[in-house]
Amino acid sequence: MKADARLTILGVCLFFCGTHISPAQTTQGPTNFNGATTSQVVNITQTGSGFGLKASTPSTSGVSALFGQATGTSGFNNGVWGRSFSPAGVAVRGENMAKTGSATGGAFFSSSTHGLGLFGSATAASGFTVGIRGFAQSPNGVGVRGDVASPCATACGAGYSIGVLGVINATSGSAGVFEEDYPDGGGTLIVGRTMTHTPGVLQNMFRVNDAGDVFATTYNTGGADFAEAFSVKGSKSAYAAGDVLVIDHSSARRLARAAKPYSTLVAGIYSTKPGVLATPYKMGEVPKSDVPLAVVGVVPCKVTAENGAIEAGDLLVTSSKQGYAMKGTDRRKMIGAVLGKALEPLPQGSGVIQVLVTLQ
Repeated sequence: MKADARLTILGVCLFFCGTHISPAQTTQGPTNFNGATTSQVVNITQTGSGFGLKASTPSTSGVSALFGQATGTSGFNNGVWGRSFSPAGVAVRGENMAKTGSATGGAFFSSSTHGLGLFGSATAASGFTVGIRGFAQSPNGVGVRGDVASPCATACGAGYSIGVLGVINATSGSAGVFEEDYPDGGGTLIVGRTMTHTPGVLQNMFRVNDAGDVFATTYNTGGADFAEAFSVKGSKSAYAAGDVLVIDHSSARRLARAAKPYSTLVAGIYSTKPGVLATPYKMGEVPKSDVPLAVVGVVPCKVTAENGAIEAGDLLVTSSKQGYAMKGTDRRKMIGAVLGKALEPLPQGSGVIQVLVTLQ
């Protein structure tokens, strides 16, 4: 500390003369404290219930009561560092006491092209820790909100901007979790909104309620069929996508590969990639031994030309070749045995074609 340094603590201006601190006059202007030490340049200890250090300003010109700056251009330096040893304490706390306007308790900014406006890290190796948590007591409040205001959004009409991003770097866990903690239910887990042509007016595009029900105007999936999960006779490894499956009457809710022509036990096709998979189980409880049975939609299907060349539009039934369908020609036997309609031809031999599943 400089020999002529002054420091105000609890309303008293102190003077440091190089060997001791004593009360001093309060008329001196701003004072700088300089040092080259591995510890602190100024140390203040408060043993009472007040503040260790309080800085204030009555200015309305956008000034700061307290300012911390690390001017080093390399290394991991901190402008302000707060530390708390209290089990329920806060290392750094900011409060905005304004009752009107868009008051902000804490604002963090970064001008680096790869910088972080706010970084939270929970380093404990065990327990339920949280890197960043937001809490709002207002019935219309928002706990955490992420906004992107890209300067190119309007002019360019393109970009890769993300309001909130969740990333998981573990063998288990979730990138995003949404909870509805009201015990009586009735809440909503997720709501997706988009801005309308009327500024400030948002329109719900989809939502998921607390029962897991999804509501949306449309539903676009990667598959083109509706499938049900079923167990199969024997080992699942003996089955493959495209297999024609029939009901196994020797067991409840079990399937087997078709093995005879015009079987009225035909149930559907082993789906390659279901657009929707329905199950009688709870979420996450589908047995790994079950297979997806396509009952409606378009799926690849194993077919054979043993009953003649297949053309698009032909009605298909089971064949004598295990797991394969063929063209149906005997109208009497086709009642209750039709699997679907061929969408592609198969002139000869065996192969896989697209089939519209329409059980009849």
